[in-house]
Amino acid sequence: MAALLGAQRAVGTWSVMSSALAASGLLAAAFGLVPPMADAAALFLVAAALLGLTERYLAFRLRLDEALFHALATGRLAGLPALDDGLAWLGRRPATPGTPPRSLHERLRGTRALLRRHLATVLLQTLFLTAALAAGFLLHPPA
Repeated sequence: MAALLGAQRAVGTWSVMSSALAASGLLAAAFGLVPPMADAAALFLVAAALLGLTERYLAFRLRLDEALFHALATGRLAGLPALDDGLAWLGRRPATPGTPPRSLHERLRGTRALLRRHLATVLLQTLFLTAALAAGFLLHPPA
């Protein structure tokens, strides 16, 4: 799982580049550096930029899971109870004494769900960015 989470970084890089492109387009339009864009294109760019913020949060959560699974796999973390103690310390799990630790299967299932949300967010961001480009060309075709 740690290796899969590490491979997910490329998806995050794509999202950061998409966010930068969306923000650059909005700033260029705001400062009059490009011809006025259609309202639809601007809305798509705003949506793509905002999804970039969501992606960054999900990427942070995936990085945390990656580090935890790597520590668990390499023996730097004693076991699932120690993992729960660390998560409680970070405020990511209630620190209720006597709460049984989640099984490894449950943790993997939760991380896979987080991976799917991350991928869906980046896909949606890419679709909004593509729609913004299409709206710009369709409503303001190049001369």
